[in-house]
Amino acid sequence: MDQVTKNRLKLIFIAGMFALPVISAWLIFNNPQWLEGGETKNYGELIKPVITSDLTEYVLDGDEKALSALKGRWVLLHIDTDAQCLELCEKTVHLIHQLHVLLNKDAKRLKRVYLNKSLADITPFLSQAPDLYMFHWNDQLLEELKSKVGDLADDDVLLMDPLGNIMMKYSKDADPYGIQKDLKHLFKASQIG
Repeated sequence: MDQVTKNRLKLIFIAGMFALPVISAWLIFNNPQWLEGGETKNYGELIKPVITSDLTEYVLDGDEKALSALKGRWVLLHIDTDAQCLELCEKTVHLIHQLHVLLNKDAKRLKRVYLNKSLADITPFLSQAPDLYMFHWNDQLLEELKSKVGDLADDDVLLMDPLGNIMMKYSKDADPYGIQKDLKHLFKASQIG
């Protein structure tokens, strides 16, 4: 092997050493399932793509003062699809309230909203729930949201970020500690809200 060939091989080797990390990073970025078995660290189900919206798009009769209090805050939307709040609904509302208390100093960054499909009087349980915003909606608005979110059931909870993006879904039997863990991660990463 002559000297020119040896120099070319050295140059290719050095270029390969610099290119290897870039190629590796690109492959892992495009295939995140290769890391940690492909599981994410979040408890809720990420909505992809996020639904860019305003809460007023899903509310029939929103009090302007209440809606303005939600702007720029993280919002948990409790979904009512059957126009009644029975035992499971009350349990979910209670658990989300307990979660709110668990957030401690970050509790002011989170607001809770109950989207009530019933236009009848609110149940005594819901009317006495502390710091719970109540808004009415109907089948048309529900179907519009279902077309964007997908599999949406009664008493599911959606998380809306301070910019108005609906970005995560929790099932009705979600563990409040799992939701708390997600919120702590989001609050730590986010400077807004």
